[in-house]
Amino acid sequence: MAIKIAQIENLQQMDVVIAGPDDANHLFIIDGQFNASLAIGSQGTNFATAKETFSALIGPKLANRQFVRAIGTASIVKSQIGNIAPGGFANWSIIDVDADWDDESGQVELRIEAQVSCSGSNQSASINGFAFHVTILAALPAN
Repeated sequence: MAIKIAQIENLQQMDVVIAGPDDANHLFIIDGQFNASLAIGSQGTNFATAKETFSALIGPKLANRQFVRAIGTASIVKSQIGNIAPGGFANWSIIDVDADWDDESGQVELRIEAQVSCSGSNQSASINGFAFHVTILAALPAN
């Protein structure tokens, strides 16, 4: 189950009138970032890894017939590493990013799956924030 993110920081949204494809007449361009916590620590020489999915509702409310498609990208903007001794390591990665219409909210749900790993004696690593870019194609009624 995904961790729901309620607070988006530095949210920027632009609505551009377009002509197509698939009857789309609006392109929403949305950028922002949010804080999140994904941390792991290792004991002895063990390898430790943690994986989590974060979810945020983005953009305007749309009916199913108004939503055409969406795409999202994400990057790690805040991370931390503990005491990495010789032979130890830490790794942060985004495994998957998905943006699709959510029928319960009527908004686009951005889902970011991330992983953090570390190895070595008493090592730690964390991801503390993500930035995202989402574009949404919509077919809205003419004014």
